[in-house]
Amino acid sequence: METIIKVDGMHCQHCAARVKKASESVANVTNVVVDLDGGKATITHENANIDDVINAINATGFTASK
Repeated sequence: METIIKVDGMHCQHCAARVKKASESVANVTNVVVDLDGGKATITHENANIDDVINAINATGFTASK
């Protein structure tokens, strides 16, 4: 299953890497592709709790939403 999350506040590849790492820390997330220019992250998962993914991204200082 794939879910696209909007992420505001990313400015560089380091930001994108932080979003990727935070997203991958959530249970059942299998892959994350961050689109820095598009301001989004595509989360591939096996029924992961997307609210947990959003909270993990927000905890790194970015603003994530569905």
